[in-house]
Amino acid sequence: MGPRGAVPAPQEGPEAADGTDPLEARGTLTGAERLPRVRRLARTAELRRVRETGRRRRLAHLDVQWADNQAGHPRMGLIVPKFQSSAVARNRLRRRLKELWRRELMGTVPGWDVVIFARREAYGAGFDALRDELLAWRARLA
Repeated sequence: MGPRGAVPAPQEGPEAADGTDPLEARGTLTGAERLPRVRRLARTAELRRVRETGRRRRLAHLDVQWADNQAGHPRMGLIVPKFQSSAVARNRLRRRLKELWRRELMGTVPGWDVVIFARREAYGAGFDALRDELLAWRARLA
């Protein structure tokens, strides 16, 4: 038992029940695969503008808020609170959400600023559940 309570068994990685680690076979991302800096919301003022003036959809694991932008291309910001979780769990969730944005949503969302806020339940969700949730959100808007 960890200092913050029971630590759930990993679903992926070398310590998972099946022992597979999908990240071992993966190389580094090329420049074309990375999430460019111009596609990210990093400033507090940008995040606050979207959270205060944008539309909001509450999903099972995430809160998604979006607003039009002047950039002409979609930009994404992440808010992943600690919720008494370890840095490892927080960073894993952050990496999953960035990857979902990059692969599934970045090319399909119009010129919006999108802020994805991870709720406490997101820490227990798998990659597929998060993907399905975000794709369903995107389909509703189409």
